[in-house]
Amino acid sequence: MEKKKERKINIIGLIVIILVVYLTASFVYYLMTLPIKNIYIYGNNFVSDAEIIETAGIKKYPSMIKVGRNKLKKKLLKNAFIDGVKIKKKLNGTIKITINESKPLFYNRNTNKIVLLNGKEVDSKLSYKVPSLINIVPNDLYKKLVNAFSKVNYDIILQISEIEYSPDVINGKTIDSDRFLLRMIDGNSVYINPVNIKRLNNYFDVYDRLPDNVKGTLYFDSNSDNNMFKIYGQSEVSEVSQNEN
Repeated sequence: MEKKKERKINIIGLIVIILVVYLTASFVYYLMTLPIKNIYIYGNNFVSDAEIIETAGIKKYPSMIKVGRNKLKKKLLKNAFIDGVKIKKKLNGTIKITINESKPLFYNRNTNKIVLLNGKEVDSKLSYKVPSLINIVPNDLYKKLVNAFSKVNYDIILQISEIEYSPDVINGKTIDSDRFLLRMIDGNSVYINPVNIKRLNNYFDVYDRLPDNVKGTLYFDSNSDNNMFKIYGQSEVSEVSQNEN
């Protein structure tokens, strides 16, 4: 009879396999039990860190593996101020949340709501100044106004005190049914309509060309390349040049 060959056990290979299995199991256990240790939030100005953490459901620093990116995004996007979210998770227990916010556009006195640039409305609980819409605007034109303001530099929007729907009517005939009157913080007034609203971006440049200490009304509502300016208390209208953006 032939003798059975004895198989030699590769001790080193077995140790390597056991070590790999152990390290893999340890790493999986580490991921399963790793809690959130650090939360970093970027890009938010109008929504507080505390509100973002509360809305995301990570206030109690749960396990990282239980916090899915898509789940977090869905929760945060329910906030009207938040238009977009980017989330990064690291193996050291750090989570980074980058927020893309929609800025507040104006306070609508008729609805007692703050209107955002994305068209959504929120309760008026802001602690800072925004322009006020003081009268009723036809629905279609209202939407045009909100959409048009997305073309205006936000620092100029913050220079507006009041927005009034003010159609241009002469001798009972409507010349421009889409016109608005903007009362500025600096004491000037501006006529504008959604079609020409980008001209509002030239406001600071035109303002610098006005006579010192003179207040009046700027007419940005026409299709003319020139800006018309009327001094308060005077009937004459003059042209004001500008540097085009």
